[in-house]
Amino acid sequence: MSKKIEGGCLCGAVRYESDAEPLFAVNCHCRHCQMTSGSTHIPGIGLPAAAFSHTGDVTWYKIQNDRGGQSMRAFCPTCGTPIMGQIEGEEILFLHVITLDDPGGFAPQMDIFESSAQPWDRFDDTLPRFAKMPPMGE
Repeated sequence: MSKKIEGGCLCGAVRYESDAEPLFAVNCHCRHCQMTSGSTHIPGIGLPAAAFSHTGDVTWYKIQNDRGGQSMRAFCPTCGTPIMGQIEGEEILFLHVITLDDPGGFAPQMDIFESSAQPWDRFDDTLPRFAKMPPMGE
């Protein structure tokens, strides 16, 4: 991926940028990502939250995660595009790759939450798979 990360929602009301290098790149198959995306998984990158900025309003939705904490999801309130997620109290943002201006440079490093993957989803057999969330970005 290029050094400068830029993107936004479908209608253009929300724009974001970051100069940070991604900490990780994953395909997440958890049920929350499936429901958020309306698909089998979300391709995402982890970024330091402090190096991320956005313009425009986002609506945050909180849900209990499998570790007993709160996961937060940010959507554009106008067009509904899911943009990012974050585990409450953590300093890493999970950015939805498809919202990047140029998502073509995405190269996943692993598949996570394989235990929730749909049986008809296809995996890249060259990537490591994890049943849940492995330690990342540390």
